[in-house]
Amino acid sequence: MGGSSVTSEAILFFERDGIGKSMLFADFEAILDGMVGVPEYAGREMRGAYCVVNGRLKVKALVLFLIDFDADGMADHTWNMPLRHLAEHGGPGPDMGAGPIRLACRSQCPVAWHQDQLWDPSMKPGANDFVAARDLLRRRGAKMGLEVDEDLPPDGEVPTLAGEVPTVRPVREEGDPERVRLARTIKELRLRIHTLETGHKEALAQLRYARQQKEEILSAQLEKVLTQFKTLKSQNTALREQNDSLKAQAEALRSSLEEQARSREEQAGRDAEQGSRLERLAEQYNLNLEQRLDEERARLAGEIHSREMDVLNRDEVIGQLRAEIAALKRDHLQVAHSGARQMLDKLEDLGLSFIAFHPGAGHVSVGADQIADYMNNPQAFAARKCLVTEDHYRAWLAHYENPVCQVPVGPEQTPCGKRVIRVDVPNQFKPGVSDCNSNRCPHCRSDSSIDNVLRFR
Repeated sequence: MGGSSVTSEAILFFERDGIGKSMLFADFEAILDGMVGVPEYAGREMRGAYCVVNGRLKVKALVLFLIDFDADGMADHTWNMPLRHLAEHGGPGPDMGAGPIRLACRSQCPVAWHQDQLWDPSMKPGANDFVAARDLLRRRGAKMGLEVDEDLPPDGEVPTLAGEVPTVRPVREEGDPERVRLARTIKELRLRIHTLETGHKEALAQLRYARQQKEEILSAQLEKVLTQFKTLKSQNTALREQNDSLKAQAEALRSSLEEQARSREEQAGRDAEQGSRLERLAEQYNLNLEQRLDEERARLAGEIHSREMDVLNRDEVIGQLRAEIAALKRDHLQVAHSGARQMLDKLEDLGLSFIAFHPGAGHVSVGADQIADYMNNPQAFAARKCLVTEDHYRAWLAHYENPVCQVPVGPEQTPCGKRVIRVDVPNQFKPGVSDCNSNRCPHCRSDSSIDNVLRFR
């Protein structure tokens, strides 16, 4: 197929049912500069495609990127993707009419820290994104304003992409066309398998991350309930002991009164008048005692009710205090870092990027609005990039830096310390499984197979 030095740049926006909007790259730059907005994309994250097209409207390079629009339809002002650099250094893609294209997507990104800002194409039969882009550029390229080289000879055969219903076209006899077609199909199928595997791995990592977060929340809630239960149980025990003590005192007073009453009755036999007076005194004493007991019971009941209300309201008060403390911390950090944030925004407007390296996460791009969060806890920031919790990431990092068996052995229960195979990906690390060797512990039996693997590594 003849080549052409004439090339154009186009931008395509993919929606759920196909391509919704197409424009020249110059128009897209006006959107990025904030000169115009796209109201129909307000508040959405859109899938875009940067296309390099030759003079016969055939795609030569493709970059599949993601971009956010705010509530007014304006593009994210912090978005900064080197589309031309990614297009020049992209990996091999399917043949869209001008030979295999240079493709940059999430499954094959030449710049590692831009991988999260790319997306993988669909290659399903009847919903092939490559076919949709090829057909739209061939049909509307000239109307969009793409440059067309009229001196080029007519097109030959247009290769059939994976998932596309093939059409019958004349084939030029150059070598073995069947082998060329099969080779192209195999490459496209490999790309499709790679994108599906990447999507499945990301979905599995998201599910594991959500499960770990849910388990941590449930564990914290359970520990909180158990603590409250122990506190209430202790208070209840103390109140029971106090109540038993009061009952014992009342019983002692009652026995004393009965003894005094018997003595007075004996004295009454000798002196009726004196006996009548003692009976009145005993009756009055009993009435006073009952009144005191009733008052004490009422006081204890009110105290128990008050303590129960204090226990019920304690969590609410603690939550309010924590919210106030968090608000004060945010206000303090906002005042303390306002000057630094202005400087970071100026550096970001000048095109500078902040890149940090963490094991497992690789080179991580840190935006100006994420600097404070990153400086507060770099390990937690890296853990979110790896789709694991902070505790899981710290456990994996300890294993990654020193991959040894952690099974306790011996009377002192010290870790085994023999080397195990290191897990290089955080979300594939399983605490208690990846950092121990059940075949070697607890008695550290000789295992020639694992020794050979470790020696090779």
